[in-house]
Amino acid sequence: MKATSASPLGLALAFGMACASAQEPACPPHPHYLAPAADELLCTAAQEHDGLHGGHPDEAAARAVVTIPPETIQNMGVRTERAAFARFGAGIRSYGLIAENARRTHAVSSRVAGWVETLAITAVGDRVGVGDRLFALYSPDLISAQQDYLAALAAGVEGRIRSSAERLRALGADTKALEQLRAERRKLEPFPFHAEAGGVVRELMVRQGSYVRPGMQLAAIQDYRSVWVEASVAEKDLQFLSQGGKATVTFPNLGNIERAARIDYIHPTIDLGSRTGQVRLVLGNADGLLKPGAYADVLFETAIEKRLSIPSEAILKSSTGSFVVVALGGGRFQSRQIRTGIRHQGRTEVVRGLEDGDEVVVSSQFLIDSESALRESFRKLQQVQMPLALLEVSAMQQAALDHLVDAALYLHDAQTAPFGIEPGMLAFALQLARRLQPAFQGTQLHFVLQDAEQALAAAQQAMTPAEAQQALAALAAALRPWIVDGRPQHYKAQGLQLYLDHGTGQYWLQTEGGARHPYGAGHAMPIPLPDAPADAEMPPIAAPAGGGHAHH
Repeated sequence: MKATSASPLGLALAFGMACASAQEPACPPHPHYLAPAADELLCTAAQEHDGLHGGHPDEAAARAVVTIPPETIQNMGVRTERAAFARFGAGIRSYGLIAENARRTHAVSSRVAGWVETLAITAVGDRVGVGDRLFALYSPDLISAQQDYLAALAAGVEGRIRSSAERLRALGADTKALEQLRAERRKLEPFPFHAEAGGVVRELMVRQGSYVRPGMQLAAIQDYRSVWVEASVAEKDLQFLSQGGKATVTFPNLGNIERAARIDYIHPTIDLGSRTGQVRLVLGNADGLLKPGAYADVLFETAIEKRLSIPSEAILKSSTGSFVVVALGGGRFQSRQIRTGIRHQGRTEVVRGLEDGDEVVVSSQFLIDSESALRESFRKLQQVQMPLALLEVSAMQQAALDHLVDAALYLHDAQTAPFGIEPGMLAFALQLARRLQPAFQGTQLHFVLQDAEQALAAAQQAMTPAEAQQALAALAAALRPWIVDGRPQHYKAQGLQLYLDHGTGQYWLQTEGGARHPYGAGHAMPIPLPDAPADAEMPPIAAPAGGGHAHH
């Protein structure tokens, strides 16, 4: 694989792309960066690294029980609430376009050859009502059929009258024209044709004097008193919708007026490009305000059912899923992994991991979580940890760290382009952050990798621009100590730049060039990278392979 490098950190990208076929999840190539050539040595080194240190172990569904004294619980302000069944649904937001209701379209076609002598509808947009005259046709076939019908009326033979009338209907004569013919007892030349449905002329294919043939469509009449809304719904949300379900449609171009609607049809296919499915709604439009082609915001209501739920604020997020802290009584607490469902009005459905009546902590739970407590203990020891500049980092470990920096560049570009974050783009960087942690246990770099892992996980789950910006800020802040204090000369040589938003204190990374602010219009302050870290003259010390504290 050979390409021209557009990224200052091409080695990291080559590492990810070379290993894409060797492990799961695969590392998709970034759309902005082209990695240089990568050979089997990179992949082999990555496999050796995995063999030495092992994969990141999955977190247990339930961690060890922690006992906390009553006075500490009171000082922490711990508040609990029981898991309970509640009846609620969820709102699924989407967008759509107003479309014509195909069931209200009436095609006007000719069943006989002839010439259009008079045309009552002359242009698209003409309004017609049921029974209004549309056009009159001169046709020898119609003249002959009328003569037979009038002769049958004069003879008074019912069978002959019925058969001649059926012949006229077969040639397209409508009820109103037959009644006129029966009343006046004379041929109608030219023969009139009337509208069988009311609405607006949407198409007009003939002009006065045109010659028409049997089967030729002459016009199309659309009834706009009812319209469709074709809504695009994310693939993952389609499972919650069903035919007949309720929806509220808002029209921004009409002052955000709202209309209630029901799901008429859910298309059975998924668009390969957008990964969305089409859902059709039917709306009344008696006032004619809704115009086909106009934009509409749609809020679907999912089925309202009894669901085991807890307050959303009780849920802790990690890279492997969602956790809650369960109060077991007697000052005992346990962190437990759960599987969540839909969210609605501050509550979240719990699909697995809790039972009705389980008591969960809804405030200060992160202080109780055993991993959080251990993490805080490690942070208190940071002052006695080995300086980042003294860590011995192999070429492959440096390539993996560079891949995390590339992920920060990708998140920055996603905010300034913007092109939206693809979670798959971050999967390999997240895997690297996890796999590197055992090699640097007990060092400051371990905390850098932990923070980077959490930021990447948050970026994968980001659903709004604000959440994506928070993930970018968290990742840049996590990597800043390594870039500034660990290997500043390496990243300075690669053209990396560190910026600080003066107003919010949020960092971001980008390549050389003018500052491209991802957080708004605040003042961008460049943070110069030193030529070398303060402790660069000291010999490097190998990172502890088995964890624990480094000695120096």
